[in-house]
Amino acid sequence: MTGAIPGHEMSSEPEADLQDEPDPESLWLDPQVGAELYGDGLSASYSGLRIGGVGAVGMGNTIKIVYNLGRPSGRPVITDLVGVTDLLTVYVPTAADDELARKLSERSAVCLAGRPDTGRFSTALVALARRHGPDQTHEILLPDDVEPGVLTQASDRTLKKDHGYVLRLPGDTHSRVIPMLADLFRRREASLLLIRDDEGRVGGRSGAEVTHHPPEPVAVFHAHLHRHLRAMPRSSEPDREHAVSRYLQHEKLTAALHSCYGPQEVVFIAEAVWAAHPAGSEDIERILDNSQPRRRVRAAEILATNQDGTGHRRQRRIDQHERAFRIAYAVFARRPLHYVFEAASLLLEEIDGQAKRVDWGRMALQYSVSELLGPLLQVDWQESRDATNSPGGSSRSAWLRDGAMRGAIIEVAWHEFDSTRPALINWLNTLATRGDEPMQRAAAEAAGLLAHHDFLRVCTELVDEWAASPKRRLRQAAAWTMVAADMGGQVGHLVRRRVRSWAGGRRNYQRDAAARVYASGLRQPDVSWSLADLRRIAQDPMQQHTRTVAKGVRQIYTVHSAEHIIGELVNWSQDRQLQPHAAYALIEVAEHVDDDSRGDVPDLLIRFAAQQIDGGGLVRLWRLALLSPGLSQRAWHTFGQWLARADADDTVRKAVASLVADLAADPSLHRRMEFNLAQLPRFDSGLPRWLDVAMRK
Repeated sequence: MTGAIPGHEMSSEPEADLQDEPDPESLWLDPQVGAELYGDGLSASYSGLRIGGVGAVGMGNTIKIVYNLGRPSGRPVITDLVGVTDLLTVYVPTAADDELARKLSERSAVCLAGRPDTGRFSTALVALARRHGPDQTHEILLPDDVEPGVLTQASDRTLKKDHGYVLRLPGDTHSRVIPMLADLFRRREASLLLIRDDEGRVGGRSGAEVTHHPPEPVAVFHAHLHRHLRAMPRSSEPDREHAVSRYLQHEKLTAALHSCYGPQEVVFIAEAVWAAHPAGSEDIERILDNSQPRRRVRAAEILATNQDGTGHRRQRRIDQHERAFRIAYAVFARRPLHYVFEAASLLLEEIDGQAKRVDWGRMALQYSVSELLGPLLQVDWQESRDATNSPGGSSRSAWLRDGAMRGAIIEVAWHEFDSTRPALINWLNTLATRGDEPMQRAAAEAAGLLAHHDFLRVCTELVDEWAASPKRRLRQAAAWTMVAADMGGQVGHLVRRRVRSWAGGRRNYQRDAAARVYASGLRQPDVSWSLADLRRIAQDPMQQHTRTVAKGVRQIYTVHSAEHIIGELVNWSQDRQLQPHAAYALIEVAEHVDDDSRGDVPDLLIRFAAQQIDGGGLVRLWRLALLSPGLSQRAWHTFGQWLARADADDTVRKAVASLVADLAADPSLHRRMEFNLAQLPRFDSGLPRWLDVAMRK
């Protein structure tokens, strides 16, 4: 039976298939996916403690995550921006600078409209820094369910006098936000600079709006490389200018700069040149080979299909067969080759269906892998024998020497061929609905990349349908798609807005999909926002027999958020409906060992021993977990691990002894403790004295 949170309609959706739940440990999306889809430099870093998102600022986009600890989720987050002083040294002027400076001198609230990935955020920061100073610029982050009008209630300490603030807004809401907030910022002698996506409309712009255009790419390269060269000892200004000019005489390099999609791609080329400085022609070629512009050129050549050198036009079906195979090869990179064959056949069926052709069926023994891949991918295919060992007994996998070619091929297929998009959308849907987990992952990862190019279409035609499906595997595919899209760094605000709408919506399955997004690796810029979403989801009766919410709590846990998360779990423990989630979430985080921590001591135990965690709250959570019928076996095992580490590490022993004493004060728990500890191999010869004393206090 499905349920709904209070105040929401009950779902009429059918019971989910209980057999298609993936292993909870497999929910996490491999961080390597980001590098494959967007390139090493362009993908946000997704590991245990690092994540990309809306707080990306500065040169090459320095990533920072804000923790608004102790505040309710409905409050805005106002964060200091890092790297603004350095940004001023490399900023390249744009056509919007003068007009933006003039409007900021005349108005307290201004809007900058531009396309994503064009440097508009840097332009906004520089404009505010020039007016108020680099150390007096901030970003305002709002939860999607909170209106900008909440800022009118901000105190003088929150919105400071003579400071500049940047706020990203969806759609055309700037037209009502500017009049709403202009007087507030005028009284503070401060500036509010709104950023919105430019939808390409002509005319009708308000007097407070400025249109942004990207900076000249060669100038961006010059500025960033020149800055790095200044760090060289005993280098003069003429020497630095000569070095930069010499590099810009390389025709292929300048051509690549002009082919970049945005300033960020240019910056990564400049940094690669600096890393190889003094770079010769061979170094430049190597750098360009690993750049996104060159990858896109190579991808177009791969999909051109007529690579036999004859120049004559072949039958259309043969070209389509080769393209379909190469697209499938990229989508299923690092996976067994049988997926490529099956996926290519499904793509050809979709193409035939779009063209209303008679089904040709699946042709066997007609083309070899080498023929279908063509000469440009044959080397990669030959290398796959030594490079990979596929699971399931297969000895060959789809292998790309340059892993980032995966995203480039998918991207070119989306952009460069007529009537391709409907076929690709339907194909990805077929892979997700009819395939097994590797097919679902591959489809979700490709959909995440395509969301960068048409977010609304991909979500409307694919992801929203998956998120609302009664099948768990499709809801998980929706979650992987959102995380894969967020890894690219450009649509993170759209991803988070979508996820929060699922979490707060009326459909049980979409709420479950939102929980899976968090369990798969997504984090909000403020930890309390994530916890608010997870709490809302946990109140759904459908979640009572799942552990996805607990997995989500585990994924947002960091050394900096431990205190806040434990405090929230203590609040959950006071609500009967949320108690199972609090207990499971405690065990999830209690088992987590941070990569940077000493030895194998769980991070939460280290925080507890350092008195950074409320001891009374932790006692309450451990009691709840140890007495939970469905969890007690795992809870006692985890608790035993804490005791074993305390026995071996005297820096945490005192804190654990205190925890044991508080828990043993409960008679029913004391009896269980005596029984369960006697079963632990480490204590089969008797309890150590410190533990025996703690239990008898």
